[in-house]
Amino acid sequence: MGATLSFGESNYGSQVAINHGQIINQVYQPNLDDKLRVVHGAAFDSYVDQHEDECFPGTRTDILRQIKDWASSPQGRCIFWLNGMAGTGKSTISRTIAQAFRMEGQLGASFFFQRGEGDRGNATRFFTTVANQLMAHIPELRPLIQKVLQNDPNISTKSLSEQFKQLILQPLGEIAQTVPQVQRVVVVVDALDECAPEQDVRMLLHLLPQIKKSPVIQIRIFVTSRPELPIRLGFRKISQVEYQDIILHNIPRPVIEHDMSIFIHHKLMTIREEHDLPSLWPDQKSIRALIQMAVPLFIFATTICRFIADHNWDPEERLNKVLEYQNLSLSSKLDGTYLPILDQLLIDVDGMTEKQELISDFQRIIGAIILLFEPLSLEALAKMLDIPESKICVRLKSLHSVLHIPENKTSPVRMLHLSFRDFLVDSNACDKTPFYVDENQTHQQLTTRCLAVCRSMRKNMCALSSDGIRRVDICPKAINHYLSPELQYACRYWAYHLIEIKDVDSMIDEALIFLQKHFLHWVEGMSLLGLISEVLGSLDHLQSAIPDHKHSGMSAFLQDAKRFIRKNRQIADEAPLQLYCAGLIFAPQKSIIRKEFESELPNWIYQVPEINKNWSAELQALESQSNSVHWVANSVHSVVSSVHSVALSPDGRILASSSGDQTVRLWDTATGGLQQTLEGHRVYLSHDEIVRLWDTATGALQQTLEGHSNTVDLVANSLHSVTFSPDGRILASGANDKTVRLWNTVTGGLQQTLEGHSGSVYSVAFSPDGRLLASGSRDLTVRLWNTATGGLQQTLEGHFELVSSVTFSPNGRLLASGSWDHIVQLWDTAIGGLQYTLKGHSGPVSSVAFSPDGRLLASGSYDSTVRLWDSTISGLQQTLEGHSDPVQSVAFSPNGQLLASGSWDYIVRLWDPATGDLQQTLEGHSDTVHLVAFSPDGGLLASSSWDHTIRLWNIATGGLQQTLKGHSTIISIAFSPDGRLLASSSGDKILRLWDTATGALQQTLKGHSSIVFSVAFSPDGRLLASGSSDETVRLWDTAIGGLQQTLEGHSSIVFSVAFSPDCRLLASGSSDKTVRLWDIPTGNLQATLDTEGTVTKLKFSRDGSNLITNLGTFGFQSRHIKHAANAFFKTPAISIEQGQWINMNGKNILWLHPEFRPSCSAIHGDSIALGHDSGRISFLRFRL
Repeated sequence: MGATLSFGESNYGSQVAINHGQIINQVYQPNLDDKLRVVHGAAFDSYVDQHEDECFPGTRTDILRQIKDWASSPQGRCIFWLNGMAGTGKSTISRTIAQAFRMEGQLGASFFFQRGEGDRGNATRFFTTVANQLMAHIPELRPLIQKVLQNDPNISTKSLSEQFKQLILQPLGEIAQTVPQVQRVVVVVDALDECAPEQDVRMLLHLLPQIKKSPVIQIRIFVTSRPELPIRLGFRKISQVEYQDIILHNIPRPVIEHDMSIFIHHKLMTIREEHDLPSLWPDQKSIRALIQMAVPLFIFATTICRFIADHNWDPEERLNKVLEYQNLSLSSKLDGTYLPILDQLLIDVDGMTEKQELISDFQRIIGAIILLFEPLSLEALAKMLDIPESKICVRLKSLHSVLHIPENKTSPVRMLHLSFRDFLVDSNACDKTPFYVDENQTHQQLTTRCLAVCRSMRKNMCALSSDGIRRVDICPKAINHYLSPELQYACRYWAYHLIEIKDVDSMIDEALIFLQKHFLHWVEGMSLLGLISEVLGSLDHLQSAIPDHKHSGMSAFLQDAKRFIRKNRQIADEAPLQLYCAGLIFAPQKSIIRKEFESELPNWIYQVPEINKNWSAELQALESQSNSVHWVANSVHSVVSSVHSVALSPDGRILASSSGDQTVRLWDTATGGLQQTLEGHRVYLSHDEIVRLWDTATGALQQTLEGHSNTVDLVANSLHSVTFSPDGRILASGANDKTVRLWNTVTGGLQQTLEGHSGSVYSVAFSPDGRLLASGSRDLTVRLWNTATGGLQQTLEGHFELVSSVTFSPNGRLLASGSWDHIVQLWDTAIGGLQYTLKGHSGPVSSVAFSPDGRLLASGSYDSTVRLWDSTISGLQQTLEGHSDPVQSVAFSPNGQLLASGSWDYIVRLWDPATGDLQQTLEGHSDTVHLVAFSPDGGLLASSSWDHTIRLWNIATGGLQQTLKGHSTIISIAFSPDGRLLASSSGDKILRLWDTATGALQQTLKGHSSIVFSVAFSPDGRLLASGSSDETVRLWDTAIGGLQQTLEGHSSIVFSVAFSPDCRLLASGSSDKTVRLWDIPTGNLQATLDTEGTVTKLKFSRDGSNLITNLGTFGFQSRHIKHAANAFFKTPAISIEQGQWINMNGKNILWLHPEFRPSCSAIHGDSIALGHDSGRISFLRFRL
C-alpha cells in the first residue's frame, strides 16, 4: 500500500512507499498484451520453422494460382480446404502462400499446428494467437481487443467459442465504422489434423465459417489437413457455398511427376556442386527411379535428398543405397523413405553387443524425441533421460535427414516430419526394422524420468520474499532460472505420459509416493508456469485410468486433490505460495492433502481457525459476470445477472444455466470453465413465445420452434411453473391462486386441482415414476401429492422464505428444495424427513437440479452463482457452535482474553479467542445486534441493536445491567476512559452521554447537520470527538456538553476519529481517502495522509508512536509531527486488506477463502477475530 503525506502548514511533502521486496532484484511489469497468451512458434515465419522449405520455383503452379484467385476474388468462399495424405507437401504449400500473401499485404495471421510441439498440438491458444497477429495487421483492432483483456483478463483460459466471440468476431464487427473500405485478409491454418482432441477440431470447423459475418474485413481462411474422419465430418456440416477444396493426392500423376522432377533435379545438382562430383552424376536413369519412388510423397524427395546430401557420407554411396529399395516389395511409400536411413545406422557396427547397445540407445533417445509432447533441447533432453550429452550427440549424428538438430544445445531437437514417428511406432515396423519404437515402453520410461526430475521440487522454488506475491509480478526470467526446461516439461506432462501406459498398474505406487511428498510442490510449479488450469485435467485423466478397486489409496488421494484444486485454483494462479497458506489453513481437518503437508504450513501463524472435518457438499461455485466467468473467490466485481434456472446434461458433464442477461451458459462441471454462451431469447423467461434448441457441443442454434399463442403472455403473471410427467401424459402447473393443477396433455382437459397451499405455488416437479408430485410455495412449505388420487402425502417444513424450486433425485428417494432463504434442503421422500441443509449461497436460490446419476446437485441463485454439491456426502455442513445468522460486529476485550460478537440472530456471544470456545450467551435484544464494545476495565460490555436500544452487560455474571433508550438508529458507541460514561451517536444527528452505573442520560449534544458516524473520548475524558456525514469533526466538552471546536477540511463522510495519548492530536479518517491530523489546542490541520481506501477504524497505539487503521498501521518518526520531514512510515502489524487478504508488515500473507471473508472483524495485538455471514466466528493468531 502506498500513501502520500502533505502538511497543512508547510510546503514539505513526502512519499511513503511500502517495499514489498524485489524478486530477483526486479519486479516484472506485464504488458496488457501479455494477458493474451499466444503460441510463439505457431506463425509460418517463426524462428523454429525458419529453415522449412517453400515450394520450389516452377512447382505447384496450378494449385498456387487457384489459391491466389480464391483469396482475391470478391466471390471467393470463406474457406479453402487443401487436404492430402501424409507427405504430399501441404505444409510446404501453406508456407509458400503465407509468404506470398504477406508480401502482398494480405496475410492477417497464420497458425501451423504440429503434434509434439506443446501448445501447437492443441487449440487452447489458437484464437489468442490469431487475435494477436490480427491486431498487428489491422491496428484498429488493438484497442477493441485490449478492452476485452481489461474487462476479462482470463479470456485466454475460456472456451474456444468465448475466445472466438470476444477476441475475433465482435472486434471485427465493431471496426466497421473506423475502416474506410472493404479489406480482404487471409488466415492460414496448417495441419489441422495435428490438433487434439477431436472435439476441438470439430469446434474450430464450426466457428471459423462464422467469420464471414464481418461486414468490412473479409476474412478468408486457408486450411490444410490430412483427410481424417473428424475433419471430413466437420466439413460435411459446413455448407458447400462456404468452402472449396482440393485433394492433393488426387492431382493427376503427370503433374506431380513434373513438379517432383524439377525439385529432385535441383537438389541433386546442388549436391553435385557442393561435393565436387562428376558432371554426369547422377545419371538420368537414377533420377527417373528416384522420381518414381517418390511420387506422390514430396516428403520422400525432401528426406532422401537430405540423406544423400549429408556431408559426413559419400553421396554416391547413399544414392545407390536408396535405389536398392526401388525393386523391394515395400508395404508403403514411407518404408522407402525411412528404411534406407535407418539401415545405414548399422553399417560398420561389428558385434552383437555393439548393435544391441546402438538399438537400445536409439529407442531410448529417438523414442523419447518422437513421443515427447513438446520438444526439448539437447541439454534438457540429456538431463531428462539421464544420458550424457556426448552420447546423445553421437547417436543423433547420422539422423540429420529426419531430425532438426541445432548446433545450439539450448535449442530444441525436433522431428522434421510427423511421418517419421508414424513409421517408427507402427506395429508393422517391428518386422521391418530393429529400430521399432515401443510406445508403451517409452512412455513408461518417460514417466519414470519425469517423476525423478520432479522430485527436485520444493516449497518456494523461486525464493519469493513473501507468501502473497502475485505471479504476474514475478519476472519470467526468474521462473525460468529456477524451473529448468526439463523440470517445466516434467511438471506439465508426467501425468500424460503415465496414462499412455497400457499396464498403468505398474506405475501407480511410484506415482502415489511422488504425490504424497510433492503434490503441493508440483501444483506450485504449475501455478508459477501459468498452467494451474491444466492440473485438474491431469488429475481427472489419472483417476479415469486407475481402477478404484485396485488402488483405493491413489483414488482417495486424487479425489481429495481434486477438491483441493477446485477450492484453491483461483488463488494458486494469482499467488502460488498461498497453496501452503490459504490452501492448507482452510482445508478440512481430515483432508488428505492437509494431513500430508501440514509441516509445510507457514511459521508466521500459530493459531488457525476451526475448520470442518470433511469437505462440504459444495464442489464448485460458478459465477458469470460481464460476459466472463470466474471463481466466486475472484476479486473482480461488476454488475452481474442473477441465475434463474439450472439443468445438468445426462452424463453430468455439462451444466446449463439461464440468467437475467437473456443468455444460456454451458459449463464444464469438472473444471468450472464456461464452455458456451447461447444468445437468442429476448427475455430470460422466453416470453418471446419461442422455444429454441441448441447443439451443446458447438453452441449452434439448431431449431427455432414458434407457435405459442399470446395467451402465454396473458397467464405469465399468474403461472409460475409447469412440468411434464415422465410419460408426457400429464402437465402440472403451479400458480398465484395457491393451487396445483394437473392437465391431460392429449385432450387438454383438467384432471385434478390440488389445494392445500396458503400461498402462491412457485415450483412443481414429478417423481421419476410419476406417482408423486412436489410443489413449493410462498407459504414456506413443500408438499408431496399422490398424482393418482390427488391426495396430500407429506408437508415438508423447514424453509424460512418462499420455496422457489423443487426437484427429485433420479431414484426418487430424495427431494431437493431451493428457497429465497438462500438455502437448499434435501428431504427423504418416504418419511418426509429433512436429510441435509446446504448453505453457501448469498442470495435467493432460484433453481435446483440433480445429475442423472444423482451424485451431483446444481443450484442457481440470484447471487449470480451456480453451485455444485455432492449429494452423497453425509454430515454435509458441519456447523461449529455459534450464531445462526450473519455476524455484524466483533470486539476484543482490553486484555484480549475475550471476544464479543453481535449478530442478526439478536444475540451477543462471548468467546475465548485462544480455544474458540463459547463462554456466554447474552440474550435480550429484539433485533440485529450491530455494535459491541468493552469498557476500558473489561467489566462491562455495551451492545447496540436495530431495536434502538443500547444494553450494558456485566461480564462477570452475564447479567443485563442497563437498557438505554432514546435514539432512533444507533450508529456508534464508545466508553469514556474511566468507564463511567458511554457516548452514542445516531442517525438522528444527535450525540448522547449516558451514566453507565445508573443508565441516566447525562448530556444531549446537538450541532451536526447529518448522521454522526463515529465518537471517541480523549484519554483524560474531558473531550468527546465526533465525525459526521456533514464532513466535519466536532470537539465537545463532556462536563457541560458545550461545542468546543468544529474542524473542517474533509470532503466526504468522516467515519472514524481518535485521540493521541497525550491529547495533543486528533486523527480523523474519511471516505475522501484521507486521514487528517489536527492540533487539538488550536484546531489547526497538521498533516494529511492520502490512503488507498476509506479508513473506517482508527486508533493510536499506547505510546502514541503508531496510528492503527483498518488499512494498516503507520508510525511516527517524530513525536512532534509538525517538525518531521517524513512523518509516517508503515510499521509491523496485521490488518485486513479489502476483506480478502490478511496483511502483515505491509505484505499480503493470507488470502481469505470466500466463506471466511468477514462481515466484521477485530484485531488485538497478534490476534484477529473474523465474524461471518454464516454466523461463525474465526480466530487466527500470528507471530509478528
